[in-house]
Amino acid sequence: MLAGDILTDDAGYRVIEAVNADEALIMLESRHDVRLVFTDVNMPGSLNGFALARIVDMRFPGIKVIVTSGLARPGVGDLPKGKRFLPKPYAPSALITMVQEMLGETAKPAMVPLDTVTVEQGSPVLPTAIKIRRMHSGIGAVGGLAQPLPGPEE
Repeated sequence: MLAGDILTDDAGYRVIEAVNADEALIMLESRHDVRLVFTDVNMPGSLNGFALARIVDMRFPGIKVIVTSGLARPGVGDLPKGKRFLPKPYAPSALITMVQEMLGETAKPAMVPLDTVTVEQGSPVLPTAIKIRRMHSGIGAVGGLAQPLPGPEE
């Protein structure tokens, strides 16, 4: 299960997707309801997840960041203070728990079907996160992590 699906389906968060770090930063400039960014270290574009975490820390200090990877581990100075790293593979419950801890929540948010909610511009219903993924690549990706798609059924 992909991280965005875990956070949406299992934990009740509203997830906004960005293709790469540059798009995520543009979204952060235009939205004021984002509370957490979840990204992989490896992703398309000019920035990796550690660089994105540092930029978010400088430009949006109130936004929490979780960086994940199955290949890289943070070195000295890679993650600013207060930003977290979640090594892969991880259990869905580990991701949900880390998000809840970072957002200061102890229980699962209420599950509200989004199609039944009327939301005014700038009025968040649920905490929001950004999931970075690569589109149209021939591989499934979340946070830039390539995951093989299932082969064709025979």
